[in-house]
Amino acid sequence: MMAWLVKQVNSKHKGFTLIEMVIVVAIIAILIAIAVPQVLKQINKSKIEADKANAKNIATAIQQWVSEGNVLNDTTDWVKIENKVPVSTGNGIVDYLGSGLPKTKLKNGDFYYKYDGTNQVLRIGAENSSGTIVELYPSPDPNYK
Repeated sequence: MMAWLVKQVNSKHKGFTLIEMVIVVAIIAILIAIAVPQVLKQINKSKIEADKANAKNIATAIQQWVSEGNVLNDTTDWVKIENKVPVSTGNGIVDYLGSGLPKTKLKNGDFYYKYDGTNQVLRIGAENSSGTIVELYPSPDPNYK
């Protein structure tokens, strides 16, 4: 037994065989095939959560703007939030958002608002992957994907 081991150590055949290398590459490919979809799913989930947080920040900015005596008109349709929306003069809600008006992370799109003055409910939404505007705040729509 010891002679065989000494012979193996002293032999000139060093390194891996082709079959060993193919097996290693196959194992790595299988691990990548399992890991990549999970990583992409988590990235997508983090974008959705960031959009929900941004929607809440926008709603807070609009509420602060209204608390200073400004009036937010009722809307029945979603209105795109731009720098001067919901006002036509001045800086609008941008002054209340520290880093400016954010874009959605999921689609790099815009946020929208809808205000029901009767019930005093402010909704913030964004376009989902099918192009439909869905609510992100206060009750996030599960169809935002």
